[in-house]
Amino acid sequence: YISVFMWTPALREDKEDLPFGLIFSTFMVSCMAGSSLFSVLIEHVKGEKLAVFIFAFASVAMGLVALSSSQLLKFIAMLCFEATVGMYWPVMGTLKGAIVPESKRAAIYNLYRIPLNFIVLFSLLTDLTPTQSFTLNCVMLATAAILQAILMTRRQKHGLMEAETSPTDEAKEALLSSPSEKKDDDHDVV
Repeated sequence: YISVFMWTPALREDKEDLPFGLIFSTFMVSCMAGSSLFSVLIEHVKGEKLAVFIFAFASVAMGLVALSSSQLLKFIAMLCFEATVGMYWPVMGTLKGAIVPESKRAAIYNLYRIPLNFIVLFSLLTDLTPTQSFTLNCVMLATAAILQAILMTRRQKHGLMEAETSPTDEAKEALLSSPSEKKDDDHDVV
């Protein structure tokens, strides 16, 4: 959401009039291309690995937007970011369906909206510059890539990633439970 509010000032640094309608249209085409690219990639790459790539690539794109002095490079980086947005929605839908137990979906999804709204409010109410906003996006996306890699590792460890069928709700609950709860189950009593 931060990029939605900040792309215009980021591209308009020299106060030049830009064709905003055309620019926005290219963003939407990039988003659609990303969604189509997801359809191709998901046949060859597991969703967890694809999500790590998406977050890492989006982080690099945001870093380029934040650090570049070239309007053209910023625009190309924004197009790349929009392509990752197009891949994000279907990959997250796939992963949520595989990981989050059906009985707890509504509660968990609503909990994730709280920090999202705080981050957006923080960005809008603190008058961050476009460079600061895109740097913040870059850091958050890099953090998401790291956390997704950790999740992927945990799912591999529990044998949930390779499963062709959807794991049971009990398996999903076990993955979501804290590691300290699992320590007792991991050791056999002699």
